[in-house]
Amino acid sequence: MTRSPVRHLFVFLLPFIVAACHPVVMAPSPSSESTMARFQGQMLWDKTPIGKAAIFLRPLPQKGDEIEFRTRTDGRFDLPLAPGRYSLRSSPTTMCPVKGTIEITQGVNRYRLFVHPVSFLSCTPGKIEKQ
Repeated sequence: MTRSPVRHLFVFLLPFIVAACHPVVMAPSPSSESTMARFQGQMLWDKTPIGKAAIFLRPLPQKGDEIEFRTRTDGRFDLPLAPGRYSLRSSPTTMCPVKGTIEITQGVNRYRLFVHPVSFLSCTPGKIEKQ
C-alpha cells in the first residue's frame, strides 16, 4: 500500500501545525518590568466595601485615553500602570463620587478610596488616602 502525497505532506506538517496552536509567551524584558507599577486598594463606605464601582483614571497632563475598571465584589482593585500622575474619579452606585489626583511610583501603590451615600440634601465628596 502506497501513501498519497497529500497524506505524506500532512504527516510531515503535523508537528508544525500543533506547535502553531500553542501560544508563545514572551517573558517581559527587565527594563519594562522595572518601570511598571501597581495601583492597588479598596473602596469603602465607613468599613463596608463598595463592589462593582467604576473607577476612571486619566494620565496627567492630559495625554492618552481614560482607563476604566471596576472594583471587585469585596471593593478591592489591582491594576498595572505606568508610573506618573493620574486624575482619578469614581462612579459608585448610590454613593457620592471620589475625585482627585494620585501619584503612581515604581512598585506597589496602595490606596483607600472612601465614599459617602448620596442624600437629598448633599453629596459629601469622597476621600483618597494613600497607605
